Amino acid sequence: MPKAELYKISVTDGKVMLRIPEQLIGAETADMDDIQAELHMMDVDYVPEELLDIYNRTSGEFDFLTDVKTQNFTLQIALSDDQSKAFLNVIPPKEIIDPLTLEQVLATLRQENIFQGIDREFIEKIIKERIYFEPVVVASGKTPIHGKNGHPELLFLPEKFRPSSELSINLRELPVMQKVTEGQELVRVEKATMGEDGYTITGRLITANSGKQYRIRPGRNTRFNSEGTHIIAASEGIVCLGNDSISVERIKYIDKVDGSVGRVRFDGIVSVRGNISDRCSVEAVRIEVGGSVGKASLRSIGDIRVAQGLKGTVLQCGGSLHAGNMVDTQASIFDHAVVDEFILNSKVFCGSTLQVNAPDGYACGGVLQAGNLIRLSNVGLPENKKKESISSNDQESIPKTLIEVGISLKNRKQFNELEKRARESLYAFQDDLSEISSLIEDLEKNGWDDEKIHNLGELENKANKNVISAFSDLRKREAQDEINELNKITGGGAVFILGRIPEGTIVNVRRYRYIVRSNMADKAFSFSENGIQTSSCNEILKNYQKYFFEIMV
Repeated sequence: MPKAELYKISVTDGKVMLRIPEQLIGAETADMDDIQAELHMMDVDYVPEELLDIYNRTSGEFDFLTDVKTQNFTLQIALSDDQSKAFLNVIPPKEIIDPLTLEQVLATLRQENIFQGIDREFIEKIIKERIYFEPVVVASGKTPIHGKNGHPELLFLPEKFRPSSELSINLRELPVMQKVTEGQELVRVEKATMGEDGYTITGRLITANSGKQYRIRPGRNTRFNSEGTHIIAASEGIVCLGNDSISVERIKYIDKVDGSVGRVRFDGIVSVRGNISDRCSVEAVRIEVGGSVGKASLRSIGDIRVAQGLKGTVLQCGGSLHAGNMVDTQASIFDHAVVDEFILNSKVFCGSTLQVNAPDGYACGGVLQAGNLIRLSNVGLPENKKKESISSNDQESIPKTLIEVGISLKNRKQFNELEKRARESLYAFQDDLSEISSLIEDLEKNGWDDEKIHNLGELENKANKNVISAFSDLRKREAQDEINELNKITGGGAVFILGRIPEGTIVNVRRYRYIVRSNMADKAFSFSENGIQTSSCNEILKNYQKYFFEIMV
């Protein structure tokens, strides 16, 4: 079938009309042989010289060629550009002697290599009802049905809070303080579907994409049901979500942690309603603090959330951190760090992203490191804070800030080994806590003796060594598989500072260093082979906004 856009033959009121569009220089032109072949198929008598005249004239309008004298039906076939549909236009002779048949139409379709999706019933309707001079669809291909991705249905959440199956689910963005009972169904995973292949009307196969399986595994105190379709709670407690796992943890509520309490170690979630005072420590699977934390020690296998601030705190977090502010704090965070207000004179390392959310928030002094991305509202003290803390004669004492993202690709293998070691140490620490808890229960129930006390001390020492080893390794590498992938996407990392950037600020992106020589604002710092490139935040931040958390729950 010739290309319809290069010429058009039409039959109107028994007249054969031909249109040749104006020919553009360098463009494909109508082929005379194609035109003559179609006229022959239509059984049209014409004067060759008149055809040549129309062909050469290329007026772009329909020109009269000849009268229709044939007693045969003319069947015009046209295909859509994607070969998904075939159109039939039936042009009857002036006098119908022999009726049109289904076989005639099918034979014409076969000549055009149309074999799939032919609607025989509709063709018979065309013949019976004499649908002429109207291009109608007589064959349709099949659009492929792509497979759907697997999707977890989070049964432990109230139905109105469950994410839609159409959404991509990040387990860390969901509420986690959900109480469940033993045997309660927590998650049902919809399996991915394979999809159904399609085809064109010419028989070409269109392969469908298969959906991706969603991977989520049972964690502590959870298990699959006997059919393997649901993850259920093996005990009562609070649901904790990881990137690829779900667990149920016991929870311990404490009003405050001060000198009268001293040290808290719990194999589950510790929720402190008030403050944690100086010289105290809390170690748990997850830590929630409703107040502030002083010169204390926090260690958690999972997330840590502090409603107010951290001041002089030493913090080791195997998940993500959300805090109101940080002052004189040392923090190692495996995943993400979200700070509401400011970071002052602190050393913070996190495996993935670090951000300060408040529009007037800031980071000043210390070292801020992230595996992938850092987003800050401002760097340096605001003017009112400068006046409060620094005299006019002591401007040199304003602390400088070091901001660093990314790692060298050549160290990737080394860091992957460190990740493996860190995880093994964390799991060992988890087991130690469980064993310590069981031993303490036995002591409280059956009484104390020297051997049991010695064993308890040994277990505590072992647990401390495991967690110290884990977090030592965590400080030297990025976090998890998603972090590695994000590092590739960001080209080695990026720093976004939306507001002021004072002179003396140092920004490191992978192996390159950028020293701010004069005050600036609204800059993005990213990696290039020739060094660190700078641009307006608005130009590229939108590409990475989805990797940051506005609210961490």
